[in-house]
Amino acid sequence: MSFVHLLRHRARPLLLGTAFAMALSSCQAAPVEGQSQTVEGLRLEYGVIDSATVAGHPQSHPESRMHDGPPPGTDHVTLAVFDAATNRRIDDAEVSLSLRGPRNPGPGAGRLEPMPLDGSATYGGYVSLQQPGRYLLTFHVARPGRRDDPVRAVFAYERS
Repeated sequence: MSFVHLLRHRARPLLLGTAFAMALSSCQAAPVEGQSQTVEGLRLEYGVIDSATVAGHPQSHPESRMHDGPPPGTDHVTLAVFDAATNRRIDDAEVSLSLRGPRNPGPGAGRLEPMPLDGSATYGGYVSLQQPGRYLLTFHVARPGRRDDPVRAVFAYERS
């Protein structure tokens, strides 16, 4: 077998693999810098609050009683999900969070628990975002009928 023939047969799978990888990477959602974005008919709004602030809430405040209380050195991440067309809150979703950032190459976090906040459905949980730097927070929102195909929203969060 000649060198050129060998090169053609070896290069083709490599080129196809490279093209596939490039196509797949172009499907990755670019992170949004703000705290709200609309994806596939859902508007997602997230927030981050230091667990020390949550611990300072009075016992009557819903956040102080949720998720078995705040672990020290963590942040409380919340996500509100709305139907973008009707502005109706979504309270029947399964929500999870994965994160990447300083000293956390990912995926970290996990399931966000449903929590009523001011009488409205919100999802939340504790994560560690304590190191300064840029984090990518990826929320996965699975609704009934789409449990195997969740809506995915990526946010950029900067800890100074």
